[in-house]
Amino acid sequence: MSGTLKSVYLKLVLTTFFWGGTFVAARLAVREAPPFFAASSRFAIAALCLVALTVWHARRESRSFPAPKTFREFALLFSLGLTGIFCYNAVFFTGLKLTTATSGALIVAINPLLTAVLSALWLRERVSATQAAGLLISLVGVSIVISKGSFAVIANFAFNKGDLIMLGAPLCWALYSILGKKALGAFTPLAATAYAAVFGTMLLVPAAVVEHAVLGGPWPAFSWVGWLSILQLALLGTVAGFVWWYQGVGRIGASRAAVFVNLVPFFGALQAALLLGEKIVLPQLFGGMLVVAGVYFGGSLKGKVQKASAERAVEQSAEAREAS
Repeated sequence: MSGTLKSVYLKLVLTTFFWGGTFVAARLAVREAPPFFAASSRFAIAALCLVALTVWHARRESRSFPAPKTFREFALLFSLGLTGIFCYNAVFFTGLKLTTATSGALIVAINPLLTAVLSALWLRERVSATQAAGLLISLVGVSIVISKGSFAVIANFAFNKGDLIMLGAPLCWALYSILGKKALGAFTPLAATAYAAVFGTMLLVPAAVVEHAVLGGPWPAFSWVGWLSILQLALLGTVAGFVWWYQGVGRIGASRAAVFVNLVPFFGALQAALLLGEKIVLPQLFGGMLVVAGVYFGGSLKGKVQKASAERAVEQSAEAREAS
């Protein structure tokens, strides 16, 4: 294995480690501040960094800053901020205020497969039997995670509110991913994410003001632990994670990179145990294994032709962006 390839794999592992850590960091942040204030703090920092990176990248290639040319492109970029930043983080931070980081990480692990299935339905493509089976396995796993393996919880619908709220996160991210595929026809991944972060922040800040007006009291203030959590979310979970992830996708292809996503719930539960003292009970462990198994099964057995086609499309797209 070449040194460059080793570096790509290391960055992908670190990216999933950072993404797993976002559940712990968000859990710590919402202990000190309301959800929308914490989310606004995260993306105000992330948006500044992403815009700066986009400007730097454009200048390095002697180009102007990428801007939407039509109302449709503007609306598409705004929808990225609405779904992937505003809505996702609204349920992400609110859910983690009411449930554990471990449960959140295991629930959100269904992200990749739900995105694939909804993408197929939205684009009117046929959902393969393996995708459907994988989704069913993952849903069973999620139900075990949020019920802690208790049939009485399911029968009485006595789920933890935070777990139910967290179920909205994979849905929001699936919508963001589908819209993102459309946006990548006109913008680079970096530019599209920068716009999403800017628009998302523009929506989160007014929500934080309304949140403060409803709750009352002094404006929230973070301790050094709170600020470290926000910086982890902004700089590692968002900026570094994004850049390294797309470097990996461009180098080894989307299908091979997607396998690394299965490490996120593992790293999330591990860091929650080490930093928050959370304990994962046996039903959660079993449910989490089902979620990951379903994602892997549904994502890896689609057929060699479909996989090879997806690989070539991503690689050709990356080569085109580099050549243009």
